[in-house]
Amino acid sequence: MADKLSRRELFSIFRRSVDSAVRPKGPPTPLRPPGALGELRIAETCMRCGRCEAICPRQSIKPLSVEYGDAQGTPHIVAREAPCVLCEGLLCTTVCPSGALVPVRRATEVQMGVAVIDAARCLPHRGEKCSVCLDRCPIQGALRLDDKGRPVVQDTCTGCGICEYYCPTEPTSIKVRPWSVRK
Repeated sequence: MADKLSRRELFSIFRRSVDSAVRPKGPPTPLRPPGALGELRIAETCMRCGRCEAICPRQSIKPLSVEYGDAQGTPHIVAREAPCVLCEGLLCTTVCPSGALVPVRRATEVQMGVAVIDAARCLPHRGEKCSVCLDRCPIQGALRLDDKGRPVVQDTCTGCGICEYYCPTEPTSIKVRPWSVRK
């Protein structure tokens, strides 16, 4: 047993316990755009005006479907289909009239979620060559290689989903786990 838990492990345990206590069974927790309020507040705050969707240069932001109940119409991103590209100025955060998306100054301050690697699917974890996630990651140092050449997610991961989008395995070997409850 390790003497200490890493910061990432500690927050992961906390998120899982809060998630299970707060989020009822149903559709998966959505990946929210940069600057989004937590799940407990976004449905109440978002006006569902679509401005964040319209300004997104990648058209990554989509409204949640009816299966999300009261959160229907609020913005989310499906990283495997169209990740957040952490555009210059984080435009979606600048046009939100309700405050559901709070302005974020720099891409390195974005906290949408954290990438999680499925070692059973990840090619380098299976002894094969691949560095796509590392090569495509826009945040310097968010991924690194361990001493065996396998990718390891670092605390600087923003959860943008670019690694998930470009991962060559199907299903993907790296997936963003959204920050589900915060603020």
